[in-house]
Amino acid sequence: MAKKHYKIIHVMADGTELEDITDYVIPAGHQVYNILKAINEKQLEAS
Repeated sequence: MAKKHYKIIHVMADGTELEDITDYVIPAGHQVYNILKAINEKQLEAS
């Protein structure tokens, strides 16, 4: 089974796009954690 590859584009609140967010802190409770959790749960259900 081929693995899916996701492309992440970092779009800031002011509309600027960043290629790298290495030192950018994502606040606790941010929606991105729910998105990643949902992706992981779907992968677990499929296997």
